[in-house]
Amino acid sequence: MSATLEPEGTYEGVPAYYFDNTAGGPVLSHQRRWDEIARTHSGFRSSIAHGYWVVTDGGAVQEALQDWRTFSNTSVTALDPNPKFLWIPEMLDPPLHTEWRRLLGREFSPKSIAAREPEIRRVAVEMIDGLRDSGGADVLDEFARRFPTLIFMRLMGLPEEDLSLFLDWVHNMLHLSYEQDPDRGRQLAAIKAVSAYFEEQIALRRQTPRDDLLSRAMSWEIDGEPISDRDMHAFCVLMFQAGLDTVPISIGWALYHFASHPEHRKAIVTDPSLIPTAVEETLRVYSFVVPARKATRDVEIGGCPVKSGEMVMLPLAVSNRDPERYEDPLKVDLNRKVSNHIAFGSGPHRCLGSHLARLELNVAVEEWHKRIPDYRIADGQGLEQTGNMYGIKSLRLEW
Repeated sequence: MSATLEPEGTYEGVPAYYFDNTAGGPVLSHQRRWDEIARTHSGFRSSIAHGYWVVTDGGAVQEALQDWRTFSNTSVTALDPNPKFLWIPEMLDPPLHTEWRRLLGREFSPKSIAAREPEIRRVAVEMIDGLRDSGGADVLDEFARRFPTLIFMRLMGLPEEDLSLFLDWVHNMLHLSYEQDPDRGRQLAAIKAVSAYFEEQIALRRQTPRDDLLSRAMSWEIDGEPISDRDMHAFCVLMFQAGLDTVPISIGWALYHFASHPEHRKAIVTDPSLIPTAVEETLRVYSFVVPARKATRDVEIGGCPVKSGEMVMLPLAVSNRDPERYEDPLKVDLNRKVSNHIAFGSGPHRCLGSHLARLELNVAVEEWHKRIPDYRIADGQGLEQTGNMYGIKSLRLEW
């Protein structure tokens, strides 16, 4: 994927490009492409599939995320304005979304998450200790993907032996390019497979409830009514994606950063109190989430004349790497005092699991550097990242 886009002309007076956010590319190529575009445009039109708008003004991105009445979550995939699937609560708007958030807030509150820290730290330590004497590993497959996924499976009460199956489904749901899956058929098949899996899990909980999030969620009521199996499926599919993708990607970027910036690695080993700021900075600088919203009315944003029913892509990187918001925005600054990034989103749909994600990230960085403080990126790798969610595909480190 080239960092430079060639214009196709204009669309309703706005620059138009054949812009495919699903395509992979070299490490950091997506983030750098957003930097380049944001310097010259506040928004543009992509001609991919049905076509959609892309906002590249940092302030406008945050404005749209906060304005749920105009920019609805009924579709969150720019390529598909009328999806055949539902993810709960992400694809709900208030007030129904608010009810789900209220119920889930009990499970993901700072107090509830803090109570899980001993187990989370124990899992991290066991995995890292298992790698320490190996001299090197693909740290994404051997740690970054396994660690938070195992925590998620225990939270939901799922069989840990199904881990590899889950990772295959996540890949097809979130990381296939437009060329690989132009009609989104493989994505839909994976979603259906996950739904069928959780249908079985839900049936098991109906017979014998357990002490897990899935069982507790089945006892909840929305507007005085029990949650239907259909909505439980939609909830489980979203939880599945959130638990198996975003934190693994974040850990991968953190390890990549400290492997490629030995001065920062030395600093956090010497002074672990820098780790919380380091985590926030890697979340900001390596922003990898690119939300989309569906317009509910005609509106202009980022110079784009959006019509009701059209999709709008809102890359978080253009806000988190915005030179008007941050001094040296592309630099991880271990002493930065301002931490108002939107790596977890903004507005009513801001990531509900941010407290758990932050804890997992901090624990991963802390325990890794206690046990493997000196490491480097192994030679001979052409490091690449995926499209959609910008995760590193593989990362072999040596120590």
